[in-house]
Amino acid sequence: MDVYEAIYTTRAMRRQKPDPVPEDALKRIFDAAARGPSSGNLQTIRFLIVSDPETKATIQPIYRECLDKVNATQYASVQEKIADDDTGDPVVQQSRRVDSSAQWFADNLHHSPMLIFVFGKQGGETTTFPALWNLCLAARAEGLGTAITTLLKHQKERVEQLLGVPDDGTWHMHGMVPLGYPRGKWGLAVRKPAHLLVNEGRFGNPVSWEIPEPLWTPPY
Repeated sequence: MDVYEAIYTTRAMRRQKPDPVPEDALKRIFDAAARGPSSGNLQTIRFLIVSDPETKATIQPIYRECLDKVNATQYASVQEKIADDDTGDPVVQQSRRVDSSAQWFADNLHHSPMLIFVFGKQGGETTTFPALWNLCLAARAEGLGTAITTLLKHQKERVEQLLGVPDDGTWHMHGMVPLGYPRGKWGLAVRKPAHLLVNEGRFGNPVSWEIPEPLWTPPY
C-alpha cells in the first residue's frame, strides 16, 4: 500500500468484526510499531495484547463508565448540541456521527478480537504515540481497523491492576487501541484544510498558500 493512502485513509474504525487477527499480520504490525522513534533510542515502551474474552468483558463496563463521565463533563456542551440541534449544521452532524461510533464501541468493546494497550514512562508519550501511530498505519495496510483512545486513563489504577501492571511506577498506561477487521468501508478521513492549521513566523500568522481539497484522493 502506498504510504499516502495509508495516511489519508487511516481513521477511527471503532465498529469491528469479531473475526480473529492472523498471527502473520500481527507480527508485521508490531514489527512496524517497534520502528517508531524514541528518545535516545531507548524504546521505553511496552505493548500488551488482550484477547481473553473474560478480561475484555471486565474492561467494557469500565470503558463505558469513563465515556459517560467525559460526556457529562468536558463534552457536555457537545452532547447538548447533538441532542438539540436540528439545523443540519455539518459540524454538529459530524459530532453526531463520531458520538454514535463512540457509543457503539463503548457497548461492544469486548467483541473486538483484541485490545492493544500501550505503556511507557511517566510523561513519555513522545515515545509511545509515534509507535502507536506506526501500529495504526501498519494495521491499515493489513486491512485492519484501529481507534486510539485514552479514556481508560480516567480509571488508570483500576485498569493497570486488572492487567497485572507492576505497581512500582515503572510503567504507565498511555492508551489503548482495539484491533480488528472493520464493519464499515475505508475512505478519506474528514479533516480541516491543512492551511488552517499552519502558521508561519509567529503564532496566528497564516501561511501564504491554501489547500482547499486533499492533495491525495482514492484511486478507487
